[in-house]
Parts: sequence; structure tokens; C-alpha cells
Amino acid sequence: MDGHSESNDAVGIVDATLRDYAGRGVLQNLHVVPGKRAGAEFHFAWLHNQPFTLTCDARRNRLALVDLLPGVQSASVMHKELRAFLRSRSSADLPQHRRVDPQRGAVTSRVRDGLVSIELTLHGQEYEYGTRKLINVGHEAFLFLSEYWADYMCKTFQLNAE
Repeated sequence: MDGHSESNDAVGIVDATLRDYAGRGVLQNLHVVPGKRAGAEFHFAWLHNQPFTLTCDARRNRLALVDLLPGVQSASVMHKELRAFLRSRSSADLPQHRRVDPQRGAVTSRVRDGLVSIELTLHGQEYEYGTRKLINVGHEAFLFLSEYWADYMCKTFQLNAE
């Protein structure tokens, strides 16, 4: 199989997985923008009706929720705690349905120009698994931040403090 058809397969699997979420009302206004190389961008409304972008980079076997959290510096306490939280998502102490299997992928965060992205690099071609895990990790990250960084979440996403 050539690289182009593998990237089309990856994009198709991610698209079908996100459409499953949209069909169940989890995501709204899902649309895809084909990438210039091996991948695509998926735009949708999700938690608290916020706009999200999930990218699929089939060349690097990487999925990402890009520019998820604005106004975060890489050396900040919040980012350090978020990184520790993301590492904990692969802990054997978590139930299997909530854990990212380290044999199948690795979750990390990246800060660029004060914008945090959460990335999942797959160790194989398991794009349905990866898409579902990244959505779960994104949701859990929002819950974590809402609990421990409530002021940031309220201010940044105009959420009710109650």
C-alpha cells in the first residue's frame, strides 16, 4: 500500500469515528478540511459549544487537538500540571476504558505561542482507537482543568463558575 492511500485510509477512519460522535450528539457542526500533505483537519463544536480542531497527520501517525488552550506558557505551573495529568492517562492504575495503552500510543502536550495542543502519537495504524482516546483525553483534560484551574477555564471559555 502506498503512503497516499494509507493517509486516505487514516483520514477516512478518523472521519467515520468523529461522525459517529456527531451522530450521537457529542460533536456539532463537524466538517473536514483536507490537508496539503498526508492528513486533514476536522473542525467541530464540542465541550461548552467551543470550537475545536482535530488534526490527522498520517505521515507521523499523529492525531492532535490543536490550539486547545490559549494563554498558557510552557514553563507555567498549569502546563506542568497538565503534562503530569496527561502522563497519568497511561497509568496501569486507570481502568482500561479510560487509559491510553502505552503499547498503542503516547499522549503529550505542546505549547506554541501560548497555545496548548494535546497530541496522541500512535505506535501503529490504529486511527479509530486513537481518535476515541484523544477525544476521551480532551474531555478529561477539560474536567481536570475545570476542577483545578477553574478561574482559567471560566475566564478563557466564558463558563459559569457554579
